[in-house]
Amino acid sequence: MTKFLLFVAVLAVVYMLLRASKRPKPPPPQGKGAEEAMAQCAHCGVHFPLNEAVGEGNRVFCSEDHRRLGARE
Repeated sequence: MTKFLLFVAVLAVVYMLLRASKRPKPPPPQGKGAEEAMAQCAHCGVHFPLNEAVGEGNRVFCSEDHRRLGARE
């Protein structure tokens, strides 16, 4: 009986290892060293990630509302 339980336990471990190796691994989180390009809103001056920018001409804005309001001088 002990040999049977040991055999089942070994099979369970092998099954879990095989299953874990087939899962896609999540991408590594961005650490503190990862830098992201930033922009400054032409209306309010807030700094935000450049990939979220709303542009008009050569100016960037943090939102569509600020783009409509225009740049502050």
